[in-house]
Amino acid sequence: MFMRFRSTLIALALLTCAASVQADSGNTWRVNGAISGRTFVLDCKLVQGTGSCVDAAPGGKAKPLTSLSTSGDRASWSFQTRHLFINITLAFNGRITGDHMSGTMSAAGRSGTFTAVRR
Repeated sequence: MFMRFRSTLIALALLTCAASVQADSGNTWRVNGAISGRTFVLDCKLVQGTGSCVDAAPGGKAKPLTSLSTSGDRASWSFQTRHLFINITLAFNGRITGDHMSGTMSAAGRSGTFTAVRR
């Protein structure tokens, strides 16, 4: 009886680990956006505390998320970057439908749109 109980505990632990990995990978998004006539592509990992966005171009640097909130089918996040020696906060607000997201974004007083696909 003890062996069955132990085997059950081990199986549950393995299932929990697998679910955590799946949930983490499900929060990675390829984001295509446009703002003020400029387009960009980012890979964003939307995870509380460890999330980041990285420019999808070769040599892109990871920028940690400064905020992240999710509620139902909505997700909002932001991060800071530098452009021409100026710190800029990029803020996103999107609606998730399955493995797709679309919404608006803002940076330095300008607004734009984005779409994203879960990776």
